[in-house]
Amino acid sequence: MGILVRSYTEDGYQSIPSVRLSDEEYGRGLQCFVPVCTDIAIIDRKTQTIYLAKRKTKPMPDWWWIGGRMEPHETKEEAAVRSFERETGLKLPQNRFQLATIFDYRYKDRAQTPQEIGCHTLGYTFVVELEPAELAFASSHLERHEYEPSAGLPPFNREQLIEKNVFPAILDLFDHVFSDLIRT
Repeated sequence: MGILVRSYTEDGYQSIPSVRLSDEEYGRGLQCFVPVCTDIAIIDRKTQTIYLAKRKTKPMPDWWWIGGRMEPHETKEEAAVRSFERETGLKLPQNRFQLATIFDYRYKDRAQTPQEIGCHTLGYTFVVELEPAELAFASSHLERHEYEPSAGLPPFNREQLIEKNVFPAILDLFDHVFSDLIRT
């Protein structure tokens, strides 16, 4: 049985305004709530590769996909579009993003103090395929605060992911996305 994923909006719903918290307030919030993120993995089905960025901030300061926290007024699809544009400069329509997985993460540390108590997040992970020009643009416009811009968005096949000892979610997503292609 597959997973049923649906979003519901009650009639009369009023959009929730977003507020920006200081790092201290957000750190305290991480001790009360589990934030929801939208992550976007750039893939190429023909070559069975995934493109990753080199994160330089906690959690996960290593090879990772593009993404960020959802804002209270957004759907998961709207958050994916916004996060992808913010982090790559590339604005794509919602229908280009395909929900692939829902992951539950518990990280050993976080960017906010106290860093050593870690954090717990839920992530909707989308996949997107880019045209060569789009990939080149996104690779050269990575958000500099979060990613190593000189690393760009290199492609990884399964063997390279294993060699790099990536976080297990990346390999799980890879296997899930390419499972039909691997069997044929």
